[in-house]
Amino acid sequence: MQFEGSDGRMGGPRWWARALSFAAILGVLLGVIGPFGSYLNPMPLRLLDQVVMTIGGTVLAGVLIPLQLRFGRRLGLPLPFSLAVSLVITAVPIAALSALVSSLIWPWNLRYYKPSTWYFEAILMLTALFTLWVVLEGARAAWRANSAAASPAAPVRLAVGAAICLQTEDNYVRVHRERGSSLELMPLHEAIERFGRTDGLQVHRSWWVAASAVEGAERDARNWRLRLSNGLRVPVARNRVVEARARGWIGSS
Repeated sequence: MQFEGSDGRMGGPRWWARALSFAAILGVLLGVIGPFGSYLNPMPLRLLDQVVMTIGGTVLAGVLIPLQLRFGRRLGLPLPFSLAVSLVITAVPIAALSALVSSLIWPWNLRYYKPSTWYFEAILMLTALFTLWVVLEGARAAWRANSAAASPAAPVRLAVGAAICLQTEDNYVRVHRERGSSLELMPLHEAIERFGRTDGLQVHRSWWVAASAVEGAERDARNWRLRLSNGLRVPVARNRVVEARARGWIGSS
């Protein structure tokens, strides 16, 4: 599983759709089970508490963990260490959210809780659910890879020639070539190192293009798109317009 959103993984629209669906389903299951003694409370309140917490916790984790991992990467910290620290830190706002939700749903139980109790429950649930999510995402990626390999119409059989464009597709990168394309299970930066050329440019967080493939550019309001030799229209991020213009790919207007 990829943990950062810069390559279209964690933090992308499809990822959020999967994560929030997972959180809602899990919240219902936990509401029925009633962990940490909550089974003593009425089921409607348990369901409300757990669904709000799983969805709210997912939003907090989905926003805060990638930020902390990117910061750790800038500092040169190992990914496992950065991940462990991010879980410890992210459990703090989740514990605060849990205390707030509980104070609204069942305030009569607050006398049994201390700040350390809220934090212990938050870090325990966050670590367990994050581990489960990583396992499910890994299984999903493996299933998709096996399905793509077994398909008789797998695009890799049609791919001929050097890479002219790289496009992020969820956990994969589509390598566009002179004829056809192929799917590779890897982050975009790794695909650029493996398939890209030195004259190319990553023009968007999800796109890389080779200079020889650029035939022109078109503008839609404030947004630029490159027109490639294979017919694709590739968006240019605003922070890459200056560099694309310096290469003569887009006009000065």
